[in-house]
Amino acid sequence: MQLWRRKAIRRPEGPWGVPEGQQLPAAPPPAAGGWLAGPTWLYAAAAALVFAVAIVVAVLQATGGDDAEASQQQPAQVGQPGQPTQPAQSQAAQTTGEPSAQQPAVQQASSPPAAEQQSAAAPQESQQQVAEQEEQSDPLLGFTMPIAGACVSEYDGHWPAALRAYRNNGIHEGLDFYNAAACVTIDSGTPVLAAKAGAMIRADRAYVDVTPDDWARFEAASFEGEAILDELRGRQVWIDHGQGIVTRYAHLSAIAVSIFEGVRVEAGAVIGFVGESGQRESYAAPGSDLHLHFEIRVGAGWLGEGLEPSSARALYLAAFGVGG
Repeated sequence: MQLWRRKAIRRPEGPWGVPEGQQLPAAPPPAAGGWLAGPTWLYAAAAALVFAVAIVVAVLQATGGDDAEASQQQPAQVGQPGQPTQPAQSQAAQTTGEPSAQQPAVQQASSPPAAEQQSAAAPQESQQQVAEQEEQSDPLLGFTMPIAGACVSEYDGHWPAALRAYRNNGIHEGLDFYNAAACVTIDSGTPVLAAKAGAMIRADRAYVDVTPDDWARFEAASFEGEAILDELRGRQVWIDHGQGIVTRYAHLSAIAVSIFEGVRVEAGAVIGFVGESGQRESYAAPGSDLHLHFEIRVGAGWLGEGLEPSSARALYLAAFGVGG
């Protein structure tokens, strides 16, 4: 039996081990049910979906980062620079008004309003200017007591509009300051003070005391007439305060050496001294009727004219800025 042997023929090979002149066989299709199975459009849709999800996640992360940064910066804008943000418990306590244990005591204490701080820091000159403006708007305000430390008598016979049966229509036109009713000691020579700044328009430096003959003349005339009333006031000083307001200081024992007509004085300046000039007691019983007769004149009249004594006294209290 003849054995046939097939002689191996060596053929020239091209790239990839494929015989020259032949093509690579087509790749077999993927096995059914593999993860790469399916049409090409499905792969493109899946890739687009993944890309869209990645974009959404990136946007959310960026937005969340901005909000977090803003929330961290907001307390620094409200509070002072360099201070840590207050915890939520402290902020809730500020809202409800209850103190927080974590909140420092300095923060719990409330600061006074800016208006009060400015008022406390306002110079004294400003308050004085306000008082001067009030006095200019009402010239019957801003007077000081004509005797240091004195008060207005509570005895109605010492008040303006009180009855005076022995003089000029029987009406008292001023306010009397007697030792027993003025809250301070009043004696011969007690200083009399200007009740308000103004110009001197009368200073009786050449005054002559009344005599018994003068008193008999007063009685014969029933104490009527402005001239007799002027003599009964004794030694006087008048101060013009402007706007028709004049103060009179009567029955003085002497006038201060610096006081002359035309001189300007400030409130509280010594203008004279308590006496009893113009009174019968000045020669009949010296030292028994020492007092200051003080008047506030308004135009041609006097403060309290036409009113009851209590109402007239109330006007003087308002002028002095004191209560009854």
